[in-house]
Amino acid sequence: MARRLNKRDFVFSFSHAMYVLIGIGCAAVLIVGFLWIGRSSVQTKGTIKTGVTFSIPYAKELGLNWREALTAMLDDLGIRFFRIPAYWSIIEPNRDEYNWSEIDYQMNEIAARDGSVILAVGAKLPRWPECWIPQWALHQSVRGERDARLEFIQAVVERYKDHPALAAWQVENEALFPFGICPKPSRALLKQEIQLVRQIDIRHPITTTDSGELSTWLLTGPLVDRLGVSTYRIVSTFWGATWEYAFIPPYWYARHATLLKPLVKDVYVSEFQMEPWAEDSLTITPLRTQFETFSIEQMRKNFSYAERMRFNEIYFWGAEWWWWMKVKHNDDRYWETAKEFFQAHAAQ
Repeated sequence: MARRLNKRDFVFSFSHAMYVLIGIGCAAVLIVGFLWIGRSSVQTKGTIKTGVTFSIPYAKELGLNWREALTAMLDDLGIRFFRIPAYWSIIEPNRDEYNWSEIDYQMNEIAARDGSVILAVGAKLPRWPECWIPQWALHQSVRGERDARLEFIQAVVERYKDHPALAAWQVENEALFPFGICPKPSRALLKQEIQLVRQIDIRHPITTTDSGELSTWLLTGPLVDRLGVSTYRIVSTFWGATWEYAFIPPYWYARHATLLKPLVKDVYVSEFQMEPWAEDSLTITPLRTQFETFSIEQMRKNFSYAERMRFNEIYFWGAEWWWWMKVKHNDDRYWETAKEFFQAHAAQ
């Protein structure tokens, strides 16, 4: 027979609950203070490994000669660190028929300058539509598409695991972040993909990526050797206004990473916004609209912000756009500002 709670039991339970709530509140205050209170100091020149993401489909969308753009990044900007997506729909447009020519070219050109590459594999990779699944795979069952995806990842890893430019693998891009024209996110599948890459190549570290501002990083970070996070400063909202992450100080991301150790071993910036945010292709978005989220002044602010993030590895987003502004719009301000930044942070 259950014992009836008396007044004393109630008072004890209420007091216990209050102590728990006070403890939670104190912990929350300490965490908030740790993340937001501090000073932003500029890192010593040459201590940040600065690179870019380079996307051939995006360069083509902008009407650029992608080989010329890559050469300009290598030889004019002096960039030596790249994140290169191996797009499934482009490399394997038909089942078991592979076209490696574009990846080969990029890897070889970067290796010729003693550069290095984080090679991204999987179905969800940088740039819209986010998921790059070939048409033939879309007609498969869910299991059939996943098996085909694993076969593709295996083919890429086996081809490039010994390439001199390869620095690390990135398995999927923000795989668990619901954005883009993509299948339902699956952590189990992401784990399976990571395990497959690890089995084939035991020499190179494995990374994946997550949203820097809109995720805890706890679902992805523990799965890999290193976690890449995005950093966005000004974006457009679905109701048409602009949203600025002005409330997030530069050191916030590094402190977030500190809180998660040892669950998340190492964090770097895989995608730092350095181009306009737009709902449509930038080729049809008026320049005045583009400058609302990314003026030359904002570019300088973003570079300054990056210098104070306390990360030693940052990959910027939008180098194709800088080149597009220079060669298609006769506006070299963005390109020259980037050149000054990369030269200042060139590896010593």
